Amino acid sequence: MDLFLDLQCYNWSIGLSHLALAIALFFIVNWIGAKSISIGYMQMNIVIQDDVAPAFNYIYKVLSPIVFLIIVDAIFQALGLNAYVKNSYLIILEYWIFRTLWIVLIGRAVLTNWKTHFLYWFSSIGLAIVVYLYIEKIENLLPDPKALLEEMWILIIIFIYSILNKMEFSRQSSINRKHKYILSKYNKFHTKYNPIISGFFKNDFYEALTYAIMIYEDFNRPTIVRWVENIHFYLTRKSHTLGIMQVTTDKYIDDKESIKLAMIKIAHDNNERMKHEFSEWERKYKTDCIKEYILKQYNSGDYKYVSEVSEIFDYIIKFFYVSNSRLSVSVISDKSTSNVK
Repeated sequence: MDLFLDLQCYNWSIGLSHLALAIALFFIVNWIGAKSISIGYMQMNIVIQDDVAPAFNYIYKVLSPIVFLIIVDAIFQALGLNAYVKNSYLIILEYWIFRTLWIVLIGRAVLTNWKTHFLYWFSSIGLAIVVYLYIEKIENLLPDPKALLEEMWILIIIFIYSILNKMEFSRQSSINRKHKYILSKYNKFHTKYNPIISGFFKNDFYEALTYAIMIYEDFNRPTIVRWVENIHFYLTRKSHTLGIMQVTTDKYIDDKESIKLAMIKIAHDNNERMKHEFSEWERKYKTDCIKEYILKQYNSGDYKYVSEVSEIFDYIIKFFYVSNSRLSVSVISDKSTSNVK
């Protein structure tokens, strides 16, 4: 009951400070997580991945906000801002609300395992309230190192963590969510842009590759982020990647124009590669060779980009171009390039 009575002391300056800290926590958690992939951090991704460290991911996503809360409250105490410590558990609540809204706004709701998400949510918020009630009772948040060393439970926790982190779980639900996401995005983009794309290529291979790039770029630069990019371009007037296909340009382009420019680039890179001889192995896997070359040229030779877009491409080909009647590579006519402008 006392927990909610503290809301009477809440004012707009404290509320805005807590909200700003919640948003800052969101970006800090994501940044640290991105730097922790090598030790098992599981980022949301459009391609299929195994959760190789489930215990680490659970502990990191649940406890990192708590660690942040303790550090922030320690700083508030040190600065004599005890009023800001009051209700500071709301930082964690606002953080999880912001994270959930962000997932929905950028169109990743289909990819999200909501059961796991809400498990993280309730675990983290519940623990935040417990920690907050403890923080209120003490003046010094710094731990006693000697007392920590004497706690044998730490060794037990580390042991259990190590065991849990080696456990493997089925990834079928993750596969289903990602396939559902690709399916919904392909259907949406095909309905909206098929007249432009099919009219340009008239070839399933290049059409599917265009959609694969589009889905991947849209995933990494969703509509809300592209709005920010447009604003930044208007303010700076500097060369920028714009549109759904993230084409580098020094003038403003919308999504349709970015698709046209991307197709022209795909056609150009394809024709450049077709000019050169193919080895015996390359002739055997000609479509894969061309696909890899185009994708490398599209994103500066990034192997991860090639791999992940290729996975989306393979899924699109499997489920939407089952006949493969036009699944071949060839020189793209200059007429297509001229007609799209």
